[in-house]
Amino acid sequence: MEALPYLERVKIQTEILLPFYRRVREALGEARAADLLRDAVKEFGTQFGNAVAAQAPGTSLDKLRSMMPLFAANEALDFEPLVDDARELSLNVHGCRYAEYFRGLGEMEFGSMITCEVDPPLTDAIGADLTLARTQTIMKHGSHCDFRWKLK
Repeated sequence: MEALPYLERVKIQTEILLPFYRRVREALGEARAADLLRDAVKEFGTQFGNAVAAQAPGTSLDKLRSMMPLFAANEALDFEPLVDDARELSLNVHGCRYAEYFRGLGEMEFGSMITCEVDPPLTDAIGADLTLARTQTIMKHGSHCDFRWKLK
């Protein structure tokens, strides 16, 4: 059985989460709603990373690499590889269909929370020896997303 491309998974999650998030935001205010969503996203990212760590072979970086086809499936990401070796995976994303999708919904902040903010806890859960540095994302109006994963 082939894994569902991650962009499709995000769209399904959004069908449920976005109406709920809007109601929570209206009832509790934007800051509290965002805090609750971020907590849930962190938990999800950690669980997802733990599953990857348990199933994929190799080093933490190899395990992360194994996820890239899922995230980029169906041309969801247009990226430029910069470094791809035994100790580092660095790339710049110049085109992001995730951002296009959330821009179309008028919910870039929500999109950033449920997609971009998964990356740090996912990385941490894949391996304690793996770090992620990222200074900008398209979802937060950057010119590109700069992913820099390295083994400690």
